[in-house]
Parts: sequence; C-alpha cells; structure tokens
Amino acid sequence: MPSRIQAIYENGVLKPLQKLALPDQQRVEIFVLADDIPSSLIAEIAEQAGSYNFLNHSDEDIYTIEDGEGID
Repeated sequence: MPSRIQAIYENGVLKPLQKLALPDQQRVEIFVLADDIPSSLIAEIAEQAGSYNFLNHSDEDIYTIEDGEGID
C-alpha cells in the first residue's frame, strides 16, 4: 500500500525523517517531487490518480444557485 514518507537527501543517501515499518531489503519506488512543480503537472497527476472522479457523480452539482450567492 502506498504511503507518504518525508526524507532528506544527504551525501548520496535518502534518509527518512521517521522510522519505516519495512523489512530489510524491501524494494520501494520513490517519486521525487520538487517544490517548483508546475501546477499543470500537479493537475495532470491528480487527474490520473482519480482525484477529480467525484465530479462525474450525478449528485455532484457544483455550479448551482444553491452553492451560494454570486460575487458582484
């Protein structure tokens, strides 16, 4: 199961900031996210991950008068 781990890169080694519940020799896959990721890439990754799927639900009507008053 995926989990989010924060680490520091130092002298060629990634050092986790917390203890990991992994057995020795466990293979993992690491995605490095820089602070300057373009928002378009973040949106694309979110879409691929299904983050916007709730918008396709028939009960999800986010653009109605019931959502609140318009801004003049």
